[in-house]
Amino acid sequence: MTADEDRAAALIAVAEQLVSCRTAEGLDFDDVADEAEIDPERLAAAEAGELALNEDELERLAETYGVAITAFFGGRITPMSYLFGV
Repeated sequence: MTADEDRAAALIAVAEQLVSCRTAEGLDFDDVADEAEIDPERLAAAEAGELALNEDELERLAETYGVAITAFFGGRITPMSYLFGV
C-alpha cells in the first residue's frame, strides 16, 4: 500500500467511526457541529472521508460523543497517516 492509499484508508476508517458515534448517540448532524464548534462543511467532509480533522476538532467531537479520541481510530493511538499524511 502506498502512503496515499494508507491515508485514504485512514480517512475512511475515521469517517465511519465519526458517523457511527453520532448515530449511536442519536445526535443530529447540525447539533453536533454546533456543540463541537466545527464548521459543518468540515464535519461533512470528514464524515465523507474526504478531510482529516485536526486534533482539537477530534477532541471536541470525542467530548460531544462522550468517548475517548481513540474511539475514532479503533481504540488505537491516533495514526500519524491520518493527522499528518505520512
